[in-house]
Amino acid sequence: MRRILALTLSLLLLLTACGAPDSGNAAAPAGYVSTDQAARAVLDSQPDMAGLTPLTGEERTDYLTAVCGVEEGRWTEAAVYTASGVDAREIIVLRLSQTEDGEAVTAALEAHRQARLGDFTGYAPDQADLLEDGTVTSLDGYAALLVCEEPKKACSALEAALDGEAALTEPAPDTEAFAPFDPPNEHDMTLYDTSAILAAWESGEEDGLSEKDAAILARCRALFAEHITDGMTDFEKELALHDALVDLGEYDVTVYADGKGWPDNTNPYGLLVEGYGICLAYATSFQLLMDLADVECITVVGASSSSTSDHAWNMVRLEGEWYCVDPTWDDPIGGESVSPNQWDMVHHQYFNVTSDYMRQTNHQWDYDNVPEADAVRFCWNGTGRLPD
Repeated sequence: MRRILALTLSLLLLLTACGAPDSGNAAAPAGYVSTDQAARAVLDSQPDMAGLTPLTGEERTDYLTAVCGVEEGRWTEAAVYTASGVDAREIIVLRLSQTEDGEAVTAALEAHRQARLGDFTGYAPDQADLLEDGTVTSLDGYAALLVCEEPKKACSALEAALDGEAALTEPAPDTEAFAPFDPPNEHDMTLYDTSAILAAWESGEEDGLSEKDAAILARCRALFAEHITDGMTDFEKELALHDALVDLGEYDVTVYADGKGWPDNTNPYGLLVEGYGICLAYATSFQLLMDLADVECITVVGASSSSTSDHAWNMVRLEGEWYCVDPTWDDPIGGESVSPNQWDMVHHQYFNVTSDYMRQTNHQWDYDNVPEADAVRFCWNGTGRLPD
């Protein structure tokens, strides 16, 4: 880890550019804004931020600790956007674990800025100028490094976002106008515990796994070996694993006869190993595959058919924006309503769609406590074509 350098007077001036930290715990301020929201506000303030890509998962943590020198545990949430090659631009926004962590975190970020400045000086003068003008700041329980073309605008955008002003341009949806969500509770919708599988995937040690978990892990390894390659983006991994899952399993229609269906039809063993399942099996299997692929994902337990039927689906976050995915409804049962030439369309009809689309197609959920998906970059566009 790079040694943290002592702060100079110039750093102290930088820290006052966007405000100074308060004392006490870094509790979420009123109108809490995520680091992703704050970082996107900064990106939107710049004339051109093409080429900056977000870091996620372990890659983000490793970058912050090993490259930037920020000690793990000093932040609870992070957004990191970096460029590659001869491009010094970088946006880092951290939510501090404690407000008093601000001094150590900003010191590390400034040391990182100074080290990068040394790397580019004399080699790429224009990029060195960006770093020279870059801003390190700490305010309202957050810390940030802003290396971009117009740092003053970036600083103002960050302040506005954290003050909640940016959110005024994108009001929260009026949930009272949505179809009411009244959980049917006809079935046990408890999510399958995949923690042992995830631990075995990371460690390579499978001795403690149950027979079913070992079989699930073996199938996941086979799917990754067949469909995942180095260098894939999160979207490419998501698409490949979604299609593999839908092609692999089929809906357990026997549930309509007795209300229960076949054994394990609510968990990944039924779908990934035995090849059948109901919505909970699809959702938990997709969640597991996304977790293994390090793609941010959540499972939504809600309802369908005007809250008369329990249902579950997923949401993924790609480049900081949420999308809805219903792998169950992307795997049609068949019959007269689904002809062979409709297969590919149905295969992605609920892939990376908006929350509004889900509402229009008779999905209900706890609207106030689930992220709102309104991005369209990686969204199904209704024409049978996915993003280029």
